[in-house]
Amino acid sequence: MDLTQCLYAWLDELQNGRRVSPATYDAYKRDLEHAIGWLEGQGLSTIGSVGRHHLTAYLKACREEGSRSSTVSRRLASIRSFYRFLTKVGYTDRDPSMHVELPRGELARPVPLTLDQVEQLLNAPETDSPAGLRDKAMLELLYGSGVRVSELLAMKSGDPQPGLGYVKVCSPRNKERIVPLGQIAAGWMALYLREGRPVLLEQRAGASSLARKGVAGPDQLFLNVSGEPLSRQGFWKIIKKHARSSGIEDGGAITPHTLRTSFAAHMLERGADLRAVQEMMGHEGIVSTERYAGPDRPRVKDVYEQAHPRSGVRIEGSRNDS
Repeated sequence: MDLTQCLYAWLDELQNGRRVSPATYDAYKRDLEHAIGWLEGQGLSTIGSVGRHHLTAYLKACREEGSRSSTVSRRLASIRSFYRFLTKVGYTDRDPSMHVELPRGELARPVPLTLDQVEQLLNAPETDSPAGLRDKAMLELLYGSGVRVSELLAMKSGDPQPGLGYVKVCSPRNKERIVPLGQIAAGWMALYLREGRPVLLEQRAGASSLARKGVAGPDQLFLNVSGEPLSRQGFWKIIKKHARSSGIEDGGAITPHTLRTSFAAHMLERGADLRAVQEMMGHEGIVSTERYAGPDRPRVKDVYEQAHPRSGVRIEGSRNDS
């Protein structure tokens, strides 16, 4: 089977099978057309004629043409996804991209928590107080969506839509994206919005008199015990406290970024598409996402529901249901 026919089959799978976004489709198409064009220029027109050394030569040629390391890494990620599809459907029985090395200068792969450690951390907050509900909702949202801490703390009260299973996220560059939420994260977020945040908002100094004067409270989603927007320093202290109380370790190695790292690594380990995770995390380039993938890592909403370990379990009502 020739390379162009294989490409058409892969693009059809992306568009009609996986139903990826137009941006994801275009990114794969652009990268693979570039690679196949180069290979065909070397007289390699069939899928069986391409070996590991050919792909290595292609990446070297990209570097010599002046392509950035991130661009070359992204193209390799596209090639790997392409070959995983081809071997899965039986178009070829070998994957020459499997042992091709990434370009030099690749960023070190972040170290995620294990699933057991995540469970320990997420179960650490005591949810019998408004602040405890807030902490539980924040940690579940971080691990359930992979958002940046800056994005989390900038969220408005209307950004999460737990009933619809998504949260609106605004990146540091003011780019909005919609990220799916599993049932656990959505459930705790709904509980916090209903029973936690209103109580914290009432703790503002002079809240009653301000309300009578028509002065609205802060619209930030997460508030401190004084009813004011939670700061980055405040969140840092919260996650350190729960890291210690959970027994994971002394809190020294756990940072606010740890759950974002764990979200990406666990999604990819469970078979999520690299570019779908890229979209959810808001990465500009695929190389940033690929750092979270293991070396043998084999539709955004569909990928999330199938791959995220806490997407399909419900929590039971509120604390007052008993």
